[in-house]
Amino acid sequence: MEVLTTQNFFDGHTLHGPSALSLNDGHISKIESYLGAPEFHLLSPGFLDLQMNGFDAVDISDATVEQLIDLDNQLLALGTTHWLATVITAPLDRLEQRVRFLDDVCRSGRVPGLVGIHIEGPFLGRAPGAHNTEWIVPIDMEWLHRLPDSVRLITIAPEQEQAIAATSYLVGRGIAVSMGHTRPSATEMELMIVAGANMVTHLYNGMSGVHHRETGMALRALVDPRISTGLIADLAHVSPDAVRLAFAAKGGDGVCLVSDTVAWNTERAKRRGIQIVNGSPQLADGTLAGSSTSLSQCVQRSVHVAGVGLEDALKAATATPSRVLQRPEYSRVAEGDTANLVAMNDALCVTGAWRALVSHRA
Repeated sequence: MEVLTTQNFFDGHTLHGPSALSLNDGHISKIESYLGAPEFHLLSPGFLDLQMNGFDAVDISDATVEQLIDLDNQLLALGTTHWLATVITAPLDRLEQRVRFLDDVCRSGRVPGLVGIHIEGPFLGRAPGAHNTEWIVPIDMEWLHRLPDSVRLITIAPEQEQAIAATSYLVGRGIAVSMGHTRPSATEMELMIVAGANMVTHLYNGMSGVHHRETGMALRALVDPRISTGLIADLAHVSPDAVRLAFAAKGGDGVCLVSDTVAWNTERAKRRGIQIVNGSPQLADGTLAGSSTSLSQCVQRSVHVAGVGLEDALKAATATPSRVLQRPEYSRVAEGDTANLVAMNDALCVTGAWRALVSHRA
């Protein structure tokens, strides 16, 4: 048995003071208050990223199993213990082949942090962003029926003709539905929420916005308690004030921080004209093409730059995404749970991260 001591302990819901966590065979056996000089500044459940397109030189759209294993190790070192492989708009036949490959990898267990697939497109709407508009198509219900169970999240635009039927079907299968790349009417939003959509994809980006006389998607997301707001808090996709507004309106229980990182350092990225400009991947015309900021850095910037409370920022990277997927075990630290943990210093830099930790000293 090993004991971890920390000045601050976040259990997935509440931030506690000095605590000691006893480990036994990869699980938490006991949690209690601690008096003394702790080893860590902060321990939290590992982070869960619902929008992970790739990172550095690894692209989800064409990565091999070995590259996905390398990516998983990189993400773990950055504090992300669980993540969804995100594939974006492409021809349906090509997209289906990739989803089948990723499903095989998920079921093999060779990439332990990979807990499912997020399909972002091609059933998008009137705010395509960096997605190829030639590949945005009407919803194909037969295609959706062929999806494997490892698909955990799909982004769909409410203005799609079959958005309600698709949402009802997917939610019935246990697949979360997020609204994104969209400029819907108020009626289209409401019908999709009633059908079971519980999230918007990257709040403010790729959607109608906040206006005092119009019901934009961003405004509706901020005020509707039935949906969580995905948020790329890299401070390039959104400003510090926009981050602060999202947390002020929704709280940590309603904001779902995502990295939306992409493979910016590949030949494919170069062919698309993607370059890092002011720290963010951009197309030649200045359109943002994803992020290069890890989820742990989004937590850090939310707190230190945007002024968000630490407990809320941690919830947004743990409990909220887990609730969207209806998988609370991914982001919870309680007695009996698997020891999936991230340690951070007082600057909120990751100093360690573990899945099913037996001994961090080994």
